[in-house]
Amino acid sequence: MKSGVDKRDVFAASVLDLIVRGGIQAVSIRTVAADSGWSVGALQKTFPNKEALLRAAVDLVIARAEARMDALLFVGDAVDYLVRMVEETLPLDQQRREEAIAWNAFAAEAVHTPWIAEILIGQDELASGQLVEALRAFGVADPEAAAAGIIAVSDGFALRLLYDPRQSEELRTALRPIINHLLSI
Repeated sequence: MKSGVDKRDVFAASVLDLIVRGGIQAVSIRTVAADSGWSVGALQKTFPNKEALLRAAVDLVIARAEARMDALLFVGDAVDYLVRMVEETLPLDQQRREEAIAWNAFAAEAVHTPWIAEILIGQDELASGQLVEALRAFGVADPEAAAAGIIAVSDGFALRLLYDPRQSEELRTALRPIINHLLSI
């Protein structure tokens, strides 16, 4: 192992890098090995195939997003907190942009790849459930509907910012009134 580096993390990061640069079709055992600076043999000892590599990359994106969400402190009112939560899902910096590109690539691939769909559905259900519980704690009358709306706004804004990052301030400004409205339904 190169100076105590976790190969799994290096390979998963290389998968994300390749997806960002060329989509899921750019990912192969050879391209990941080349991108990571490791040999094909070392890669195959850790990940036997492309599916295992893609699973590790999905897990990395999820872990990064969860770490950001877990670090959010409840400061201000419920709307402020929810705005900051949604902002953490938006491609507003390089890392979140890369994660959003990868996530959308996984979502497109999920149409044809059931195991990816299962992972994404599971993550969606988990995130939705956590959001519903938070909204319930905030006293929202219909937390399921509000959660669905907040997730739809987050997904829509993230997608728009991928192809037009110039809209970031406009969309961020729109978040507070939209979320405030969603909490009143």
